[in-house]
Amino acid sequence: MVTIPILVILGLCVLAGYYRGVIYSAISIGLTILSFFLALLLIPAVAAPVRESNTLYGGLLYYFEGYEYVNRTSVEMIHDPAAALDDEQLNTVIRNAEMPIPFGRAVKKNIRNEVYRDSGISTLGDYFNQTIVDVVLNILSLLVLFVGIRIFLGFILRMVDYGRRGLPALKRYDAVFSCGIGFLHGVVLLSIFFMLVPILLVIVPRLGVMIIKTPLGGFFYRMNPFVWMIPTT
Repeated sequence: MVTIPILVILGLCVLAGYYRGVIYSAISIGLTILSFFLALLLIPAVAAPVRESNTLYGGLLYYFEGYEYVNRTSVEMIHDPAAALDDEQLNTVIRNAEMPIPFGRAVKKNIRNEVYRDSGISTLGDYFNQTIVDVVLNILSLLVLFVGIRIFLGFILRMVDYGRRGLPALKRYDAVFSCGIGFLHGVVLLSIFFMLVPILLVIVPRLGVMIIKTPLGGFFYRMNPFVWMIPTT
């Protein structure tokens, strides 16, 4: 179910590389990576207004209910001070929670750095809940920004290409290199959009599990370098 769409996307990217040539393809993948990092830097511009909205942000905190992950170890621990847990206890809670990537790492980092202390958040359950909501919001903000920036930069690239009546092509092996770059471009794009999978694993676990159980789906979920760059607050 998931493998076929992934292969179709990779195939389309290879074909796009073949028809556009190696120079255009190289610039295109460069713009995609640039769009990601620009979006990463601009996350606060989208996430901050949502956090300031009691209705939106409060709704997210109510909906995700990160306390359930603590329940897998002990219901009583929900109200325990997070800072009071030693490394062994915290690692046990996170291991039992079996949270999707990168939520477990994010929770541990936030607890150890006491990042919500100034907000009056101190209990283990609240740290789980707050961290999940913040990571989800950051991922969604990044993807919205990425799409907008990439469309804008892609428009500029097409205008330059049109103005020059086509970017130059290599005399030898242009098709081979352009197809290779197109394939890599597809891998990058899929990796970026697979950042939605951790959210699916939290909201719709069955659908998320179906995706990561496939060989390619599991690869893009577990070997995704972009998801580890998401801010945890």
